[in-house]
Formats: sequence, structure tokens, C-alpha cells
Amino acid sequence: MKKLASLAAFAALTAFAGAASAQAYVGGTVGFSNFSVDCPFASDCDTQDTAFKVYGGFTLAPHISIEAAYIDFGGTSVSTLGVGTGNIDVSAFVVNGAYRWDFSPKWAGIARLGLANVSSDPSGVRFIGVGSDSSIKLYAGLGIEYAVAKNLKIVGAFDLTSFEVRGSDGSLNALSGGIQFSF
Repeated sequence: MKKLASLAAFAALTAFAGAASAQAYVGGTVGFSNFSVDCPFASDCDTQDTAFKVYGGFTLAPHISIEAAYIDFGGTSVSTLGVGTGNIDVSAFVVNGAYRWDFSPKWAGIARLGLANVSSDPSGVRFIGVGSDSSIKLYAGLGIEYAVAKNLKIVGAFDLTSFEVRGSDGSLNALSGGIQFSF
């Protein structure tokens, strides 16, 4: 019984020590998105837009974090002579793990992997009768950070996932830059 109590006390102290050293952070980026979609029979197909991301994370260990993010990938538009135009707006709520490695005292790289609840919202004449779609997709990302101050970093991010409309998949990515604040 004493061994079990000692083990429980050690586990509680280890968890408390880990939580005490953990650091939370928030950030935001803005940049460009690119949709990889087929546009058959389209007279005009715009597959690029402005994207933004807001995120927060919690450092669990020196190189490992868990993050949650909202990414607005913007939209893609398709015009077809005689049929009309249509737009697809795509956004995602992401939960991922992040692994950071330091290149130097001020520079770090990040690899992210997780799941995204991706929502696509078609509108316009081309998509009459087509409703919004929401699906869970794999999410991956790469990033770089530069520490300007102890709690302030300039960040760059490359985010990848996919989306569905009318049962068809399309991939999308965003390349963005911004800031991150730790507290």
C-alpha cells in the first residue's frame, strides 16, 4: 500500500512540475491560399485567395505542444459561360500536435500534424441546391519562428488540408506570416 501511495504522490508531483513549466501562447497569421480543384468546362477559375489563421497552444514538454487553430482559407470561384458563377468558401477548425526544434537561440522550426474539421460553403448560380459540407480531414503544417523578444516571435506557416464539395475532394494550402505572443 505504501508503494502505491508513493507512486501516486510521485505521479502527482511530476504532473504538477510539468504543468508549472508549461507555457501558453497565441498567434495570428495572414497570407495566401491556393485551392487545387478541377475546373472542367470553366471559362474562369480563380484558385487563389487571402487566408488568415488565429491559434493558441500549450507547451507540454520542451519541444512538444498541443494547438488549436481557426483557419479561413478564403474561397475559390468558378465562372462558366451559360451556367453562371459559383464560389466555395472554406474554413477549418484544427487540433494538432506540434514539434519544435531550435536551429539557434532565436530561430526554430515547427512540424504540425492533426485533424481539421473543414467546412466548405458553396454559393452562387453554379451551386444552386448544393449545401454546405463539413468533414474531418488530416491536417499538416510546417513553420518557422524568429524570437524578437522573450515573449514575442515572428512566425511563418505553411498549412495543408483538403475539403469536399458535392462528394469531390480538393486539396488546399495556405502560406502565411504573422506574430506569436507567449505568456
